[in-house]
Amino acid sequence: MTMGGVSTWLRKGVSGVALATALFALSACGEEPAATDKLKTGPIPESKTELTVWSFLPGNYEKGAEAYNAIAADFQKAHPQVTVTVIDMPYGTYFDQVRNAVVAQSGPDVITMYGSAQAYSYKNGLYPLQDAIDATLRPQIKYLDENYSADGNLYILPTGSYGYVMLVNRAMFAQAGIDPAAGLASWNAMLATCKALTEKGIQPMASGWKDGYLFETYLYMITSQMMDKAALGKWVKGELKLDDKLFTDAVNYIMDMKNAGCFGDDKALGRNMFDDTTVQYASGGAAILVNGTMSSAMRLLGDQPETMAMALPQVPASKHKNLVDAGAEAGWSVTKWTKSPEASAAFVNFIASKETQEKLWGIIGVPPNITGFQAQAQNDMQAAYMALLANPENHTGFAAFPLPVLAVMERNAAPLMGGTMTVQQFMESAQAAFAKTN
Repeated sequence: MTMGGVSTWLRKGVSGVALATALFALSACGEEPAATDKLKTGPIPESKTELTVWSFLPGNYEKGAEAYNAIAADFQKAHPQVTVTVIDMPYGTYFDQVRNAVVAQSGPDVITMYGSAQAYSYKNGLYPLQDAIDATLRPQIKYLDENYSADGNLYILPTGSYGYVMLVNRAMFAQAGIDPAAGLASWNAMLATCKALTEKGIQPMASGWKDGYLFETYLYMITSQMMDKAALGKWVKGELKLDDKLFTDAVNYIMDMKNAGCFGDDKALGRNMFDDTTVQYASGGAAILVNGTMSSAMRLLGDQPETMAMALPQVPASKHKNLVDAGAEAGWSVTKWTKSPEASAAFVNFIASKETQEKLWGIIGVPPNITGFQAQAQNDMQAAYMALLANPENHTGFAAFPLPVLAVMERNAAPLMGGTMTVQQFMESAQAAFAKTN
């Protein structure tokens, strides 16, 4: 997301390389869907029907299967003529399976999907949903705008919330004689804190670059800070290109962190991201961990009881005061070959509803992607995390990064961080991949 990330997003289990390969196959098959293609909505017919739902989300949580099967049962209770089967798919092969289904135009009725550029990659198999959202639900759902694709269609109903924050081990800061509130109060203060922690023999931030996911995470966090609403809109629509100075500046900010010693020594070059660095933080090997989900933060609090959630300080070029990179955990799409369009439309609206999302919060701890959500925090860390998520400034441009570009960045992250590739070379490689997607 799950480990320290966004319920696995693209950042665990399958690389951008694999996804880019899947996209190449998709681009070679199927015709462009007609502009008039529209999901049929309305009352569900009384005749018996079955819905098959594919998702990797149940496997992300200890009680995930229980939670999503309970949601299916709730839907069936409201619509007895519909039988819903939720299939928990392994994340590592999930997008390969979706690709195969789109090629065959056969398979599940509803799938978990990410929005924007990523959903657009599978558009030949997905119905636009902007006209299928229940009128009472639409104003409640957050992060709709950034999940539209460049063609003006919304292919997912976004649910669940994530937010990338820093988990800070206050005990390790105390050991170094540093107050986290002061030491992380600004970008320059954070860089100075990294140097001070290093001098005390403490690795500032858990890190690992082998798979490239950590680099991408910092890139999402920093570029989100650097985009105001207008810039984010252009990025989502494909009007802001990767050769814009914003992206090179964001990479340079990551390099500033490296040069300040935030990521420790070269041992991090051989580590993977979520598995190794989460263990590193949990075992007391680093004072800070980037984390994306509430559930993983709660687990890590059990390992390190002095954990507190804090925002990554704003970079000097930030357009915001205290923004965190935050968005929907994922979303739900209806496939173009479903034989039960009304039931499929009803199901994605049901799973996106306030009541359903709050039920998932109660079972697996995923904050709802609903405006105004409030809940009683279990501890100070969770209260701080929830306050950061509630910031109305929050947004993310994550889903607008084309998958082939992420594949290149993943491959080149370790050479960049290891000093065998320059920022210019890194950006030229990524920009070349970006140019091929337009």
